[in-house]
Amino acid sequence: MKELEKTKRISFSAIIFILAVLIGVLSFKKPKNIFKKDNNITLKHIVSQDFIISSKDLNSKSKKQLALIDVRNRFEYNKGHLKNAKNIYTANLLQKANKKYLKKLEAENKTIVLYASTPNKASGPWMLLTQVGYKNVKILCVQTNYNNNKFTTSDYPLEKPQYDYAAFMKKASKSSGIKPKKRQRKVVKLVKKKKKVAEGGC
Repeated sequence: MKELEKTKRISFSAIIFILAVLIGVLSFKKPKNIFKKDNNITLKHIVSQDFIISSKDLNSKSKKQLALIDVRNRFEYNKGHLKNAKNIYTANLLQKANKKYLKKLEAENKTIVLYASTPNKASGPWMLLTQVGYKNVKILCVQTNYNNNKFTTSDYPLEKPQYDYAAFMKKASKSSGIKPKKRQRKVVKLVKKKKKVAEGGC
């Protein structure tokens, strides 16, 4: 009788487990946004700096192929913005309507140009869109200001390293003839201590 009850309990719990797995599989939804690019590809862009455009490029012949997007918040945008710039706040970039707009720009072979108060603040949205899979995204290298409540932009000087340390270290190692040593991992063996036998009472 007890064995029959045990069998019933095991089969009942097995059915519940299988149902839970089935419900989990059927209710699983694929994430809407998936990183399509490796971070190495993004880093290559950063090193080559081919994702940055200057204010001079806005006045070039290819101006019609540029779509300006202001990633600042609505308040800052309403205070002042670049002509023909659309406001999409950073936090809302991957909303359904905004993704549809970005895909439309991509289909029209337009370059999406992001700008904020500084290029540093536009770099996060740029990295996000690039890794999600957009190929035509750039950052406008300008700084936004307000002079007498009037919106203005000025060129933003990009920081460049004063010295190429990697090249210096390579050159130094070649001239000295010293090859960099490969790190060796040390294996530390753990010795288990024997448990002391409990001694008798009083």
